[in-house]
Amino acid sequence: MSLKVEEKNHLMKLLSFLETEVGDFPKFKKVDWKKYNEDRDMRRNLERWIENMVNCSIDMAKILIISEGLNMPPTYREILRSMGATSYFDESFGNEASIWAELRNIITHDYLDVSWARIRKFLDTAEPLFKQMIMELKKTI
Repeated sequence: MSLKVEEKNHLMKLLSFLETEVGDFPKFKKVDWKKYNEDRDMRRNLERWIENMVNCSIDMAKILIISEGLNMPPTYREILRSMGATSYFDESFGNEASIWAELRNIITHDYLDVSWARIRKFLDTAEPLFKQMIMELKKTI
C-alpha cells in the first residue's frame, strides 16, 4: 500500500521532530549514574526525551500499520513490533524497536523503579535504530 498525502504530511512532521530529538543523543550519552541520580532536572529531561522519542515512533508505526491495511495491535510494544511486518522494515527491526515500549511505559507512568541500567542501555544502543527509522522513512516520503 502507499501512503496517502495526509499520512505523508503527518510522517514528515513526526520525522522532523524525531530527527531533532536524535540529535540530543551525544548530550545525554554523557550522563552517568551519579548525574542521573543527583540532578532532578537532568533526570526529568532525560526521561522525557526518551518518552518523546518512543511516543513519536509509536505514532509513526500506527501510520505505517494503517497505510498497509494491517490490524492495529492492542499494546504499544506490539505496535512497534508490527513495524517489522510493514514493507518499510524487517522483523528484526520491529523486535528491536518494541523493547523500548516497556521503558516508555515505566517512565510515563512514573514508576519509582526506573532502572538506570535500562536507561543506560537505551543511551548505548537505541541511536542506530532511530537513525535507521529516520533514513528508511525519509526514502519513502
